[in-house]
Amino acid sequence: MFNFIYKLSRCIYGMDKVLRFLYACDVPKRCTIGKNVVFEHNALGVTIYPDSIIEDNVHIQHHVTIGLRTHNSGSPIIRKGAFIGAHTLILGNVEIGEGAIIGAGSLVLDNVPANTIYYNVREKTIRKK
Repeated sequence: MFNFIYKLSRCIYGMDKVLRFLYACDVPKRCTIGKNVVFEHNALGVTIYPDSIIEDNVHIQHHVTIGLRTHNSGSPIIRKGAFIGAHTLILGNVEIGEGAIIGAGSLVLDNVPANTIYYNVREKTIRKK
């Protein structure tokens, strides 16, 4: 249902307000979202900065923030096939590599290489896939 309403919001003015009311999420029309992007739990609590880029086949859990770190910092880029765990913050001019997995509750402030598992409790990459 969320995907249907999001597609409508790209065409109909004011539908983004409906998304914000029904699902408590902020997914603006200006952000670039690829095909087959999955928002778990109907994108509950997801906030995405308008200039962010999310490529195809990305899986995003609930309560994820993708945005700026400071006023002049660049916006995040999430490459194909990435998995973003719940309650994750991705801030600044960061690139999440293709096929990367970001663990739940992580704070991502640096680039994450492709095909790695990243979890921020120890602030390091756990292992290569």
